[in-house]
Amino acid sequence: MEEKKHSITLDDRNLLFISGVKDIYSFDENKVILETTLGTLTVTGEGLQINKLSIDDGNLKVKGSITSCIYSEGREFKDRGKGILARMFK
Repeated sequence: MEEKKHSITLDDRNLLFISGVKDIYSFDENKVILETTLGTLTVTGEGLQINKLSIDDGNLKVKGSITSCIYSEGREFKDRGKGILARMFK
């Protein structure tokens, strides 16, 4: 299976579109942590909401006041167990 292409688009720091999403490890109104085809991405801000999630396409839409998007190579979330998507669709 071919890996989906990853990209992020941020509009006015209030609307974030992410493609290439493989899993969501955690989310709340201040932080979304997810796995993309290019590594772990942590999105921070205030009033964050996941507005659209397409599992088939690997696309995610986040609304709220976005303050940062940080990539990491760490595997701390992978080692904790299954992500949200894996638990929902087992």
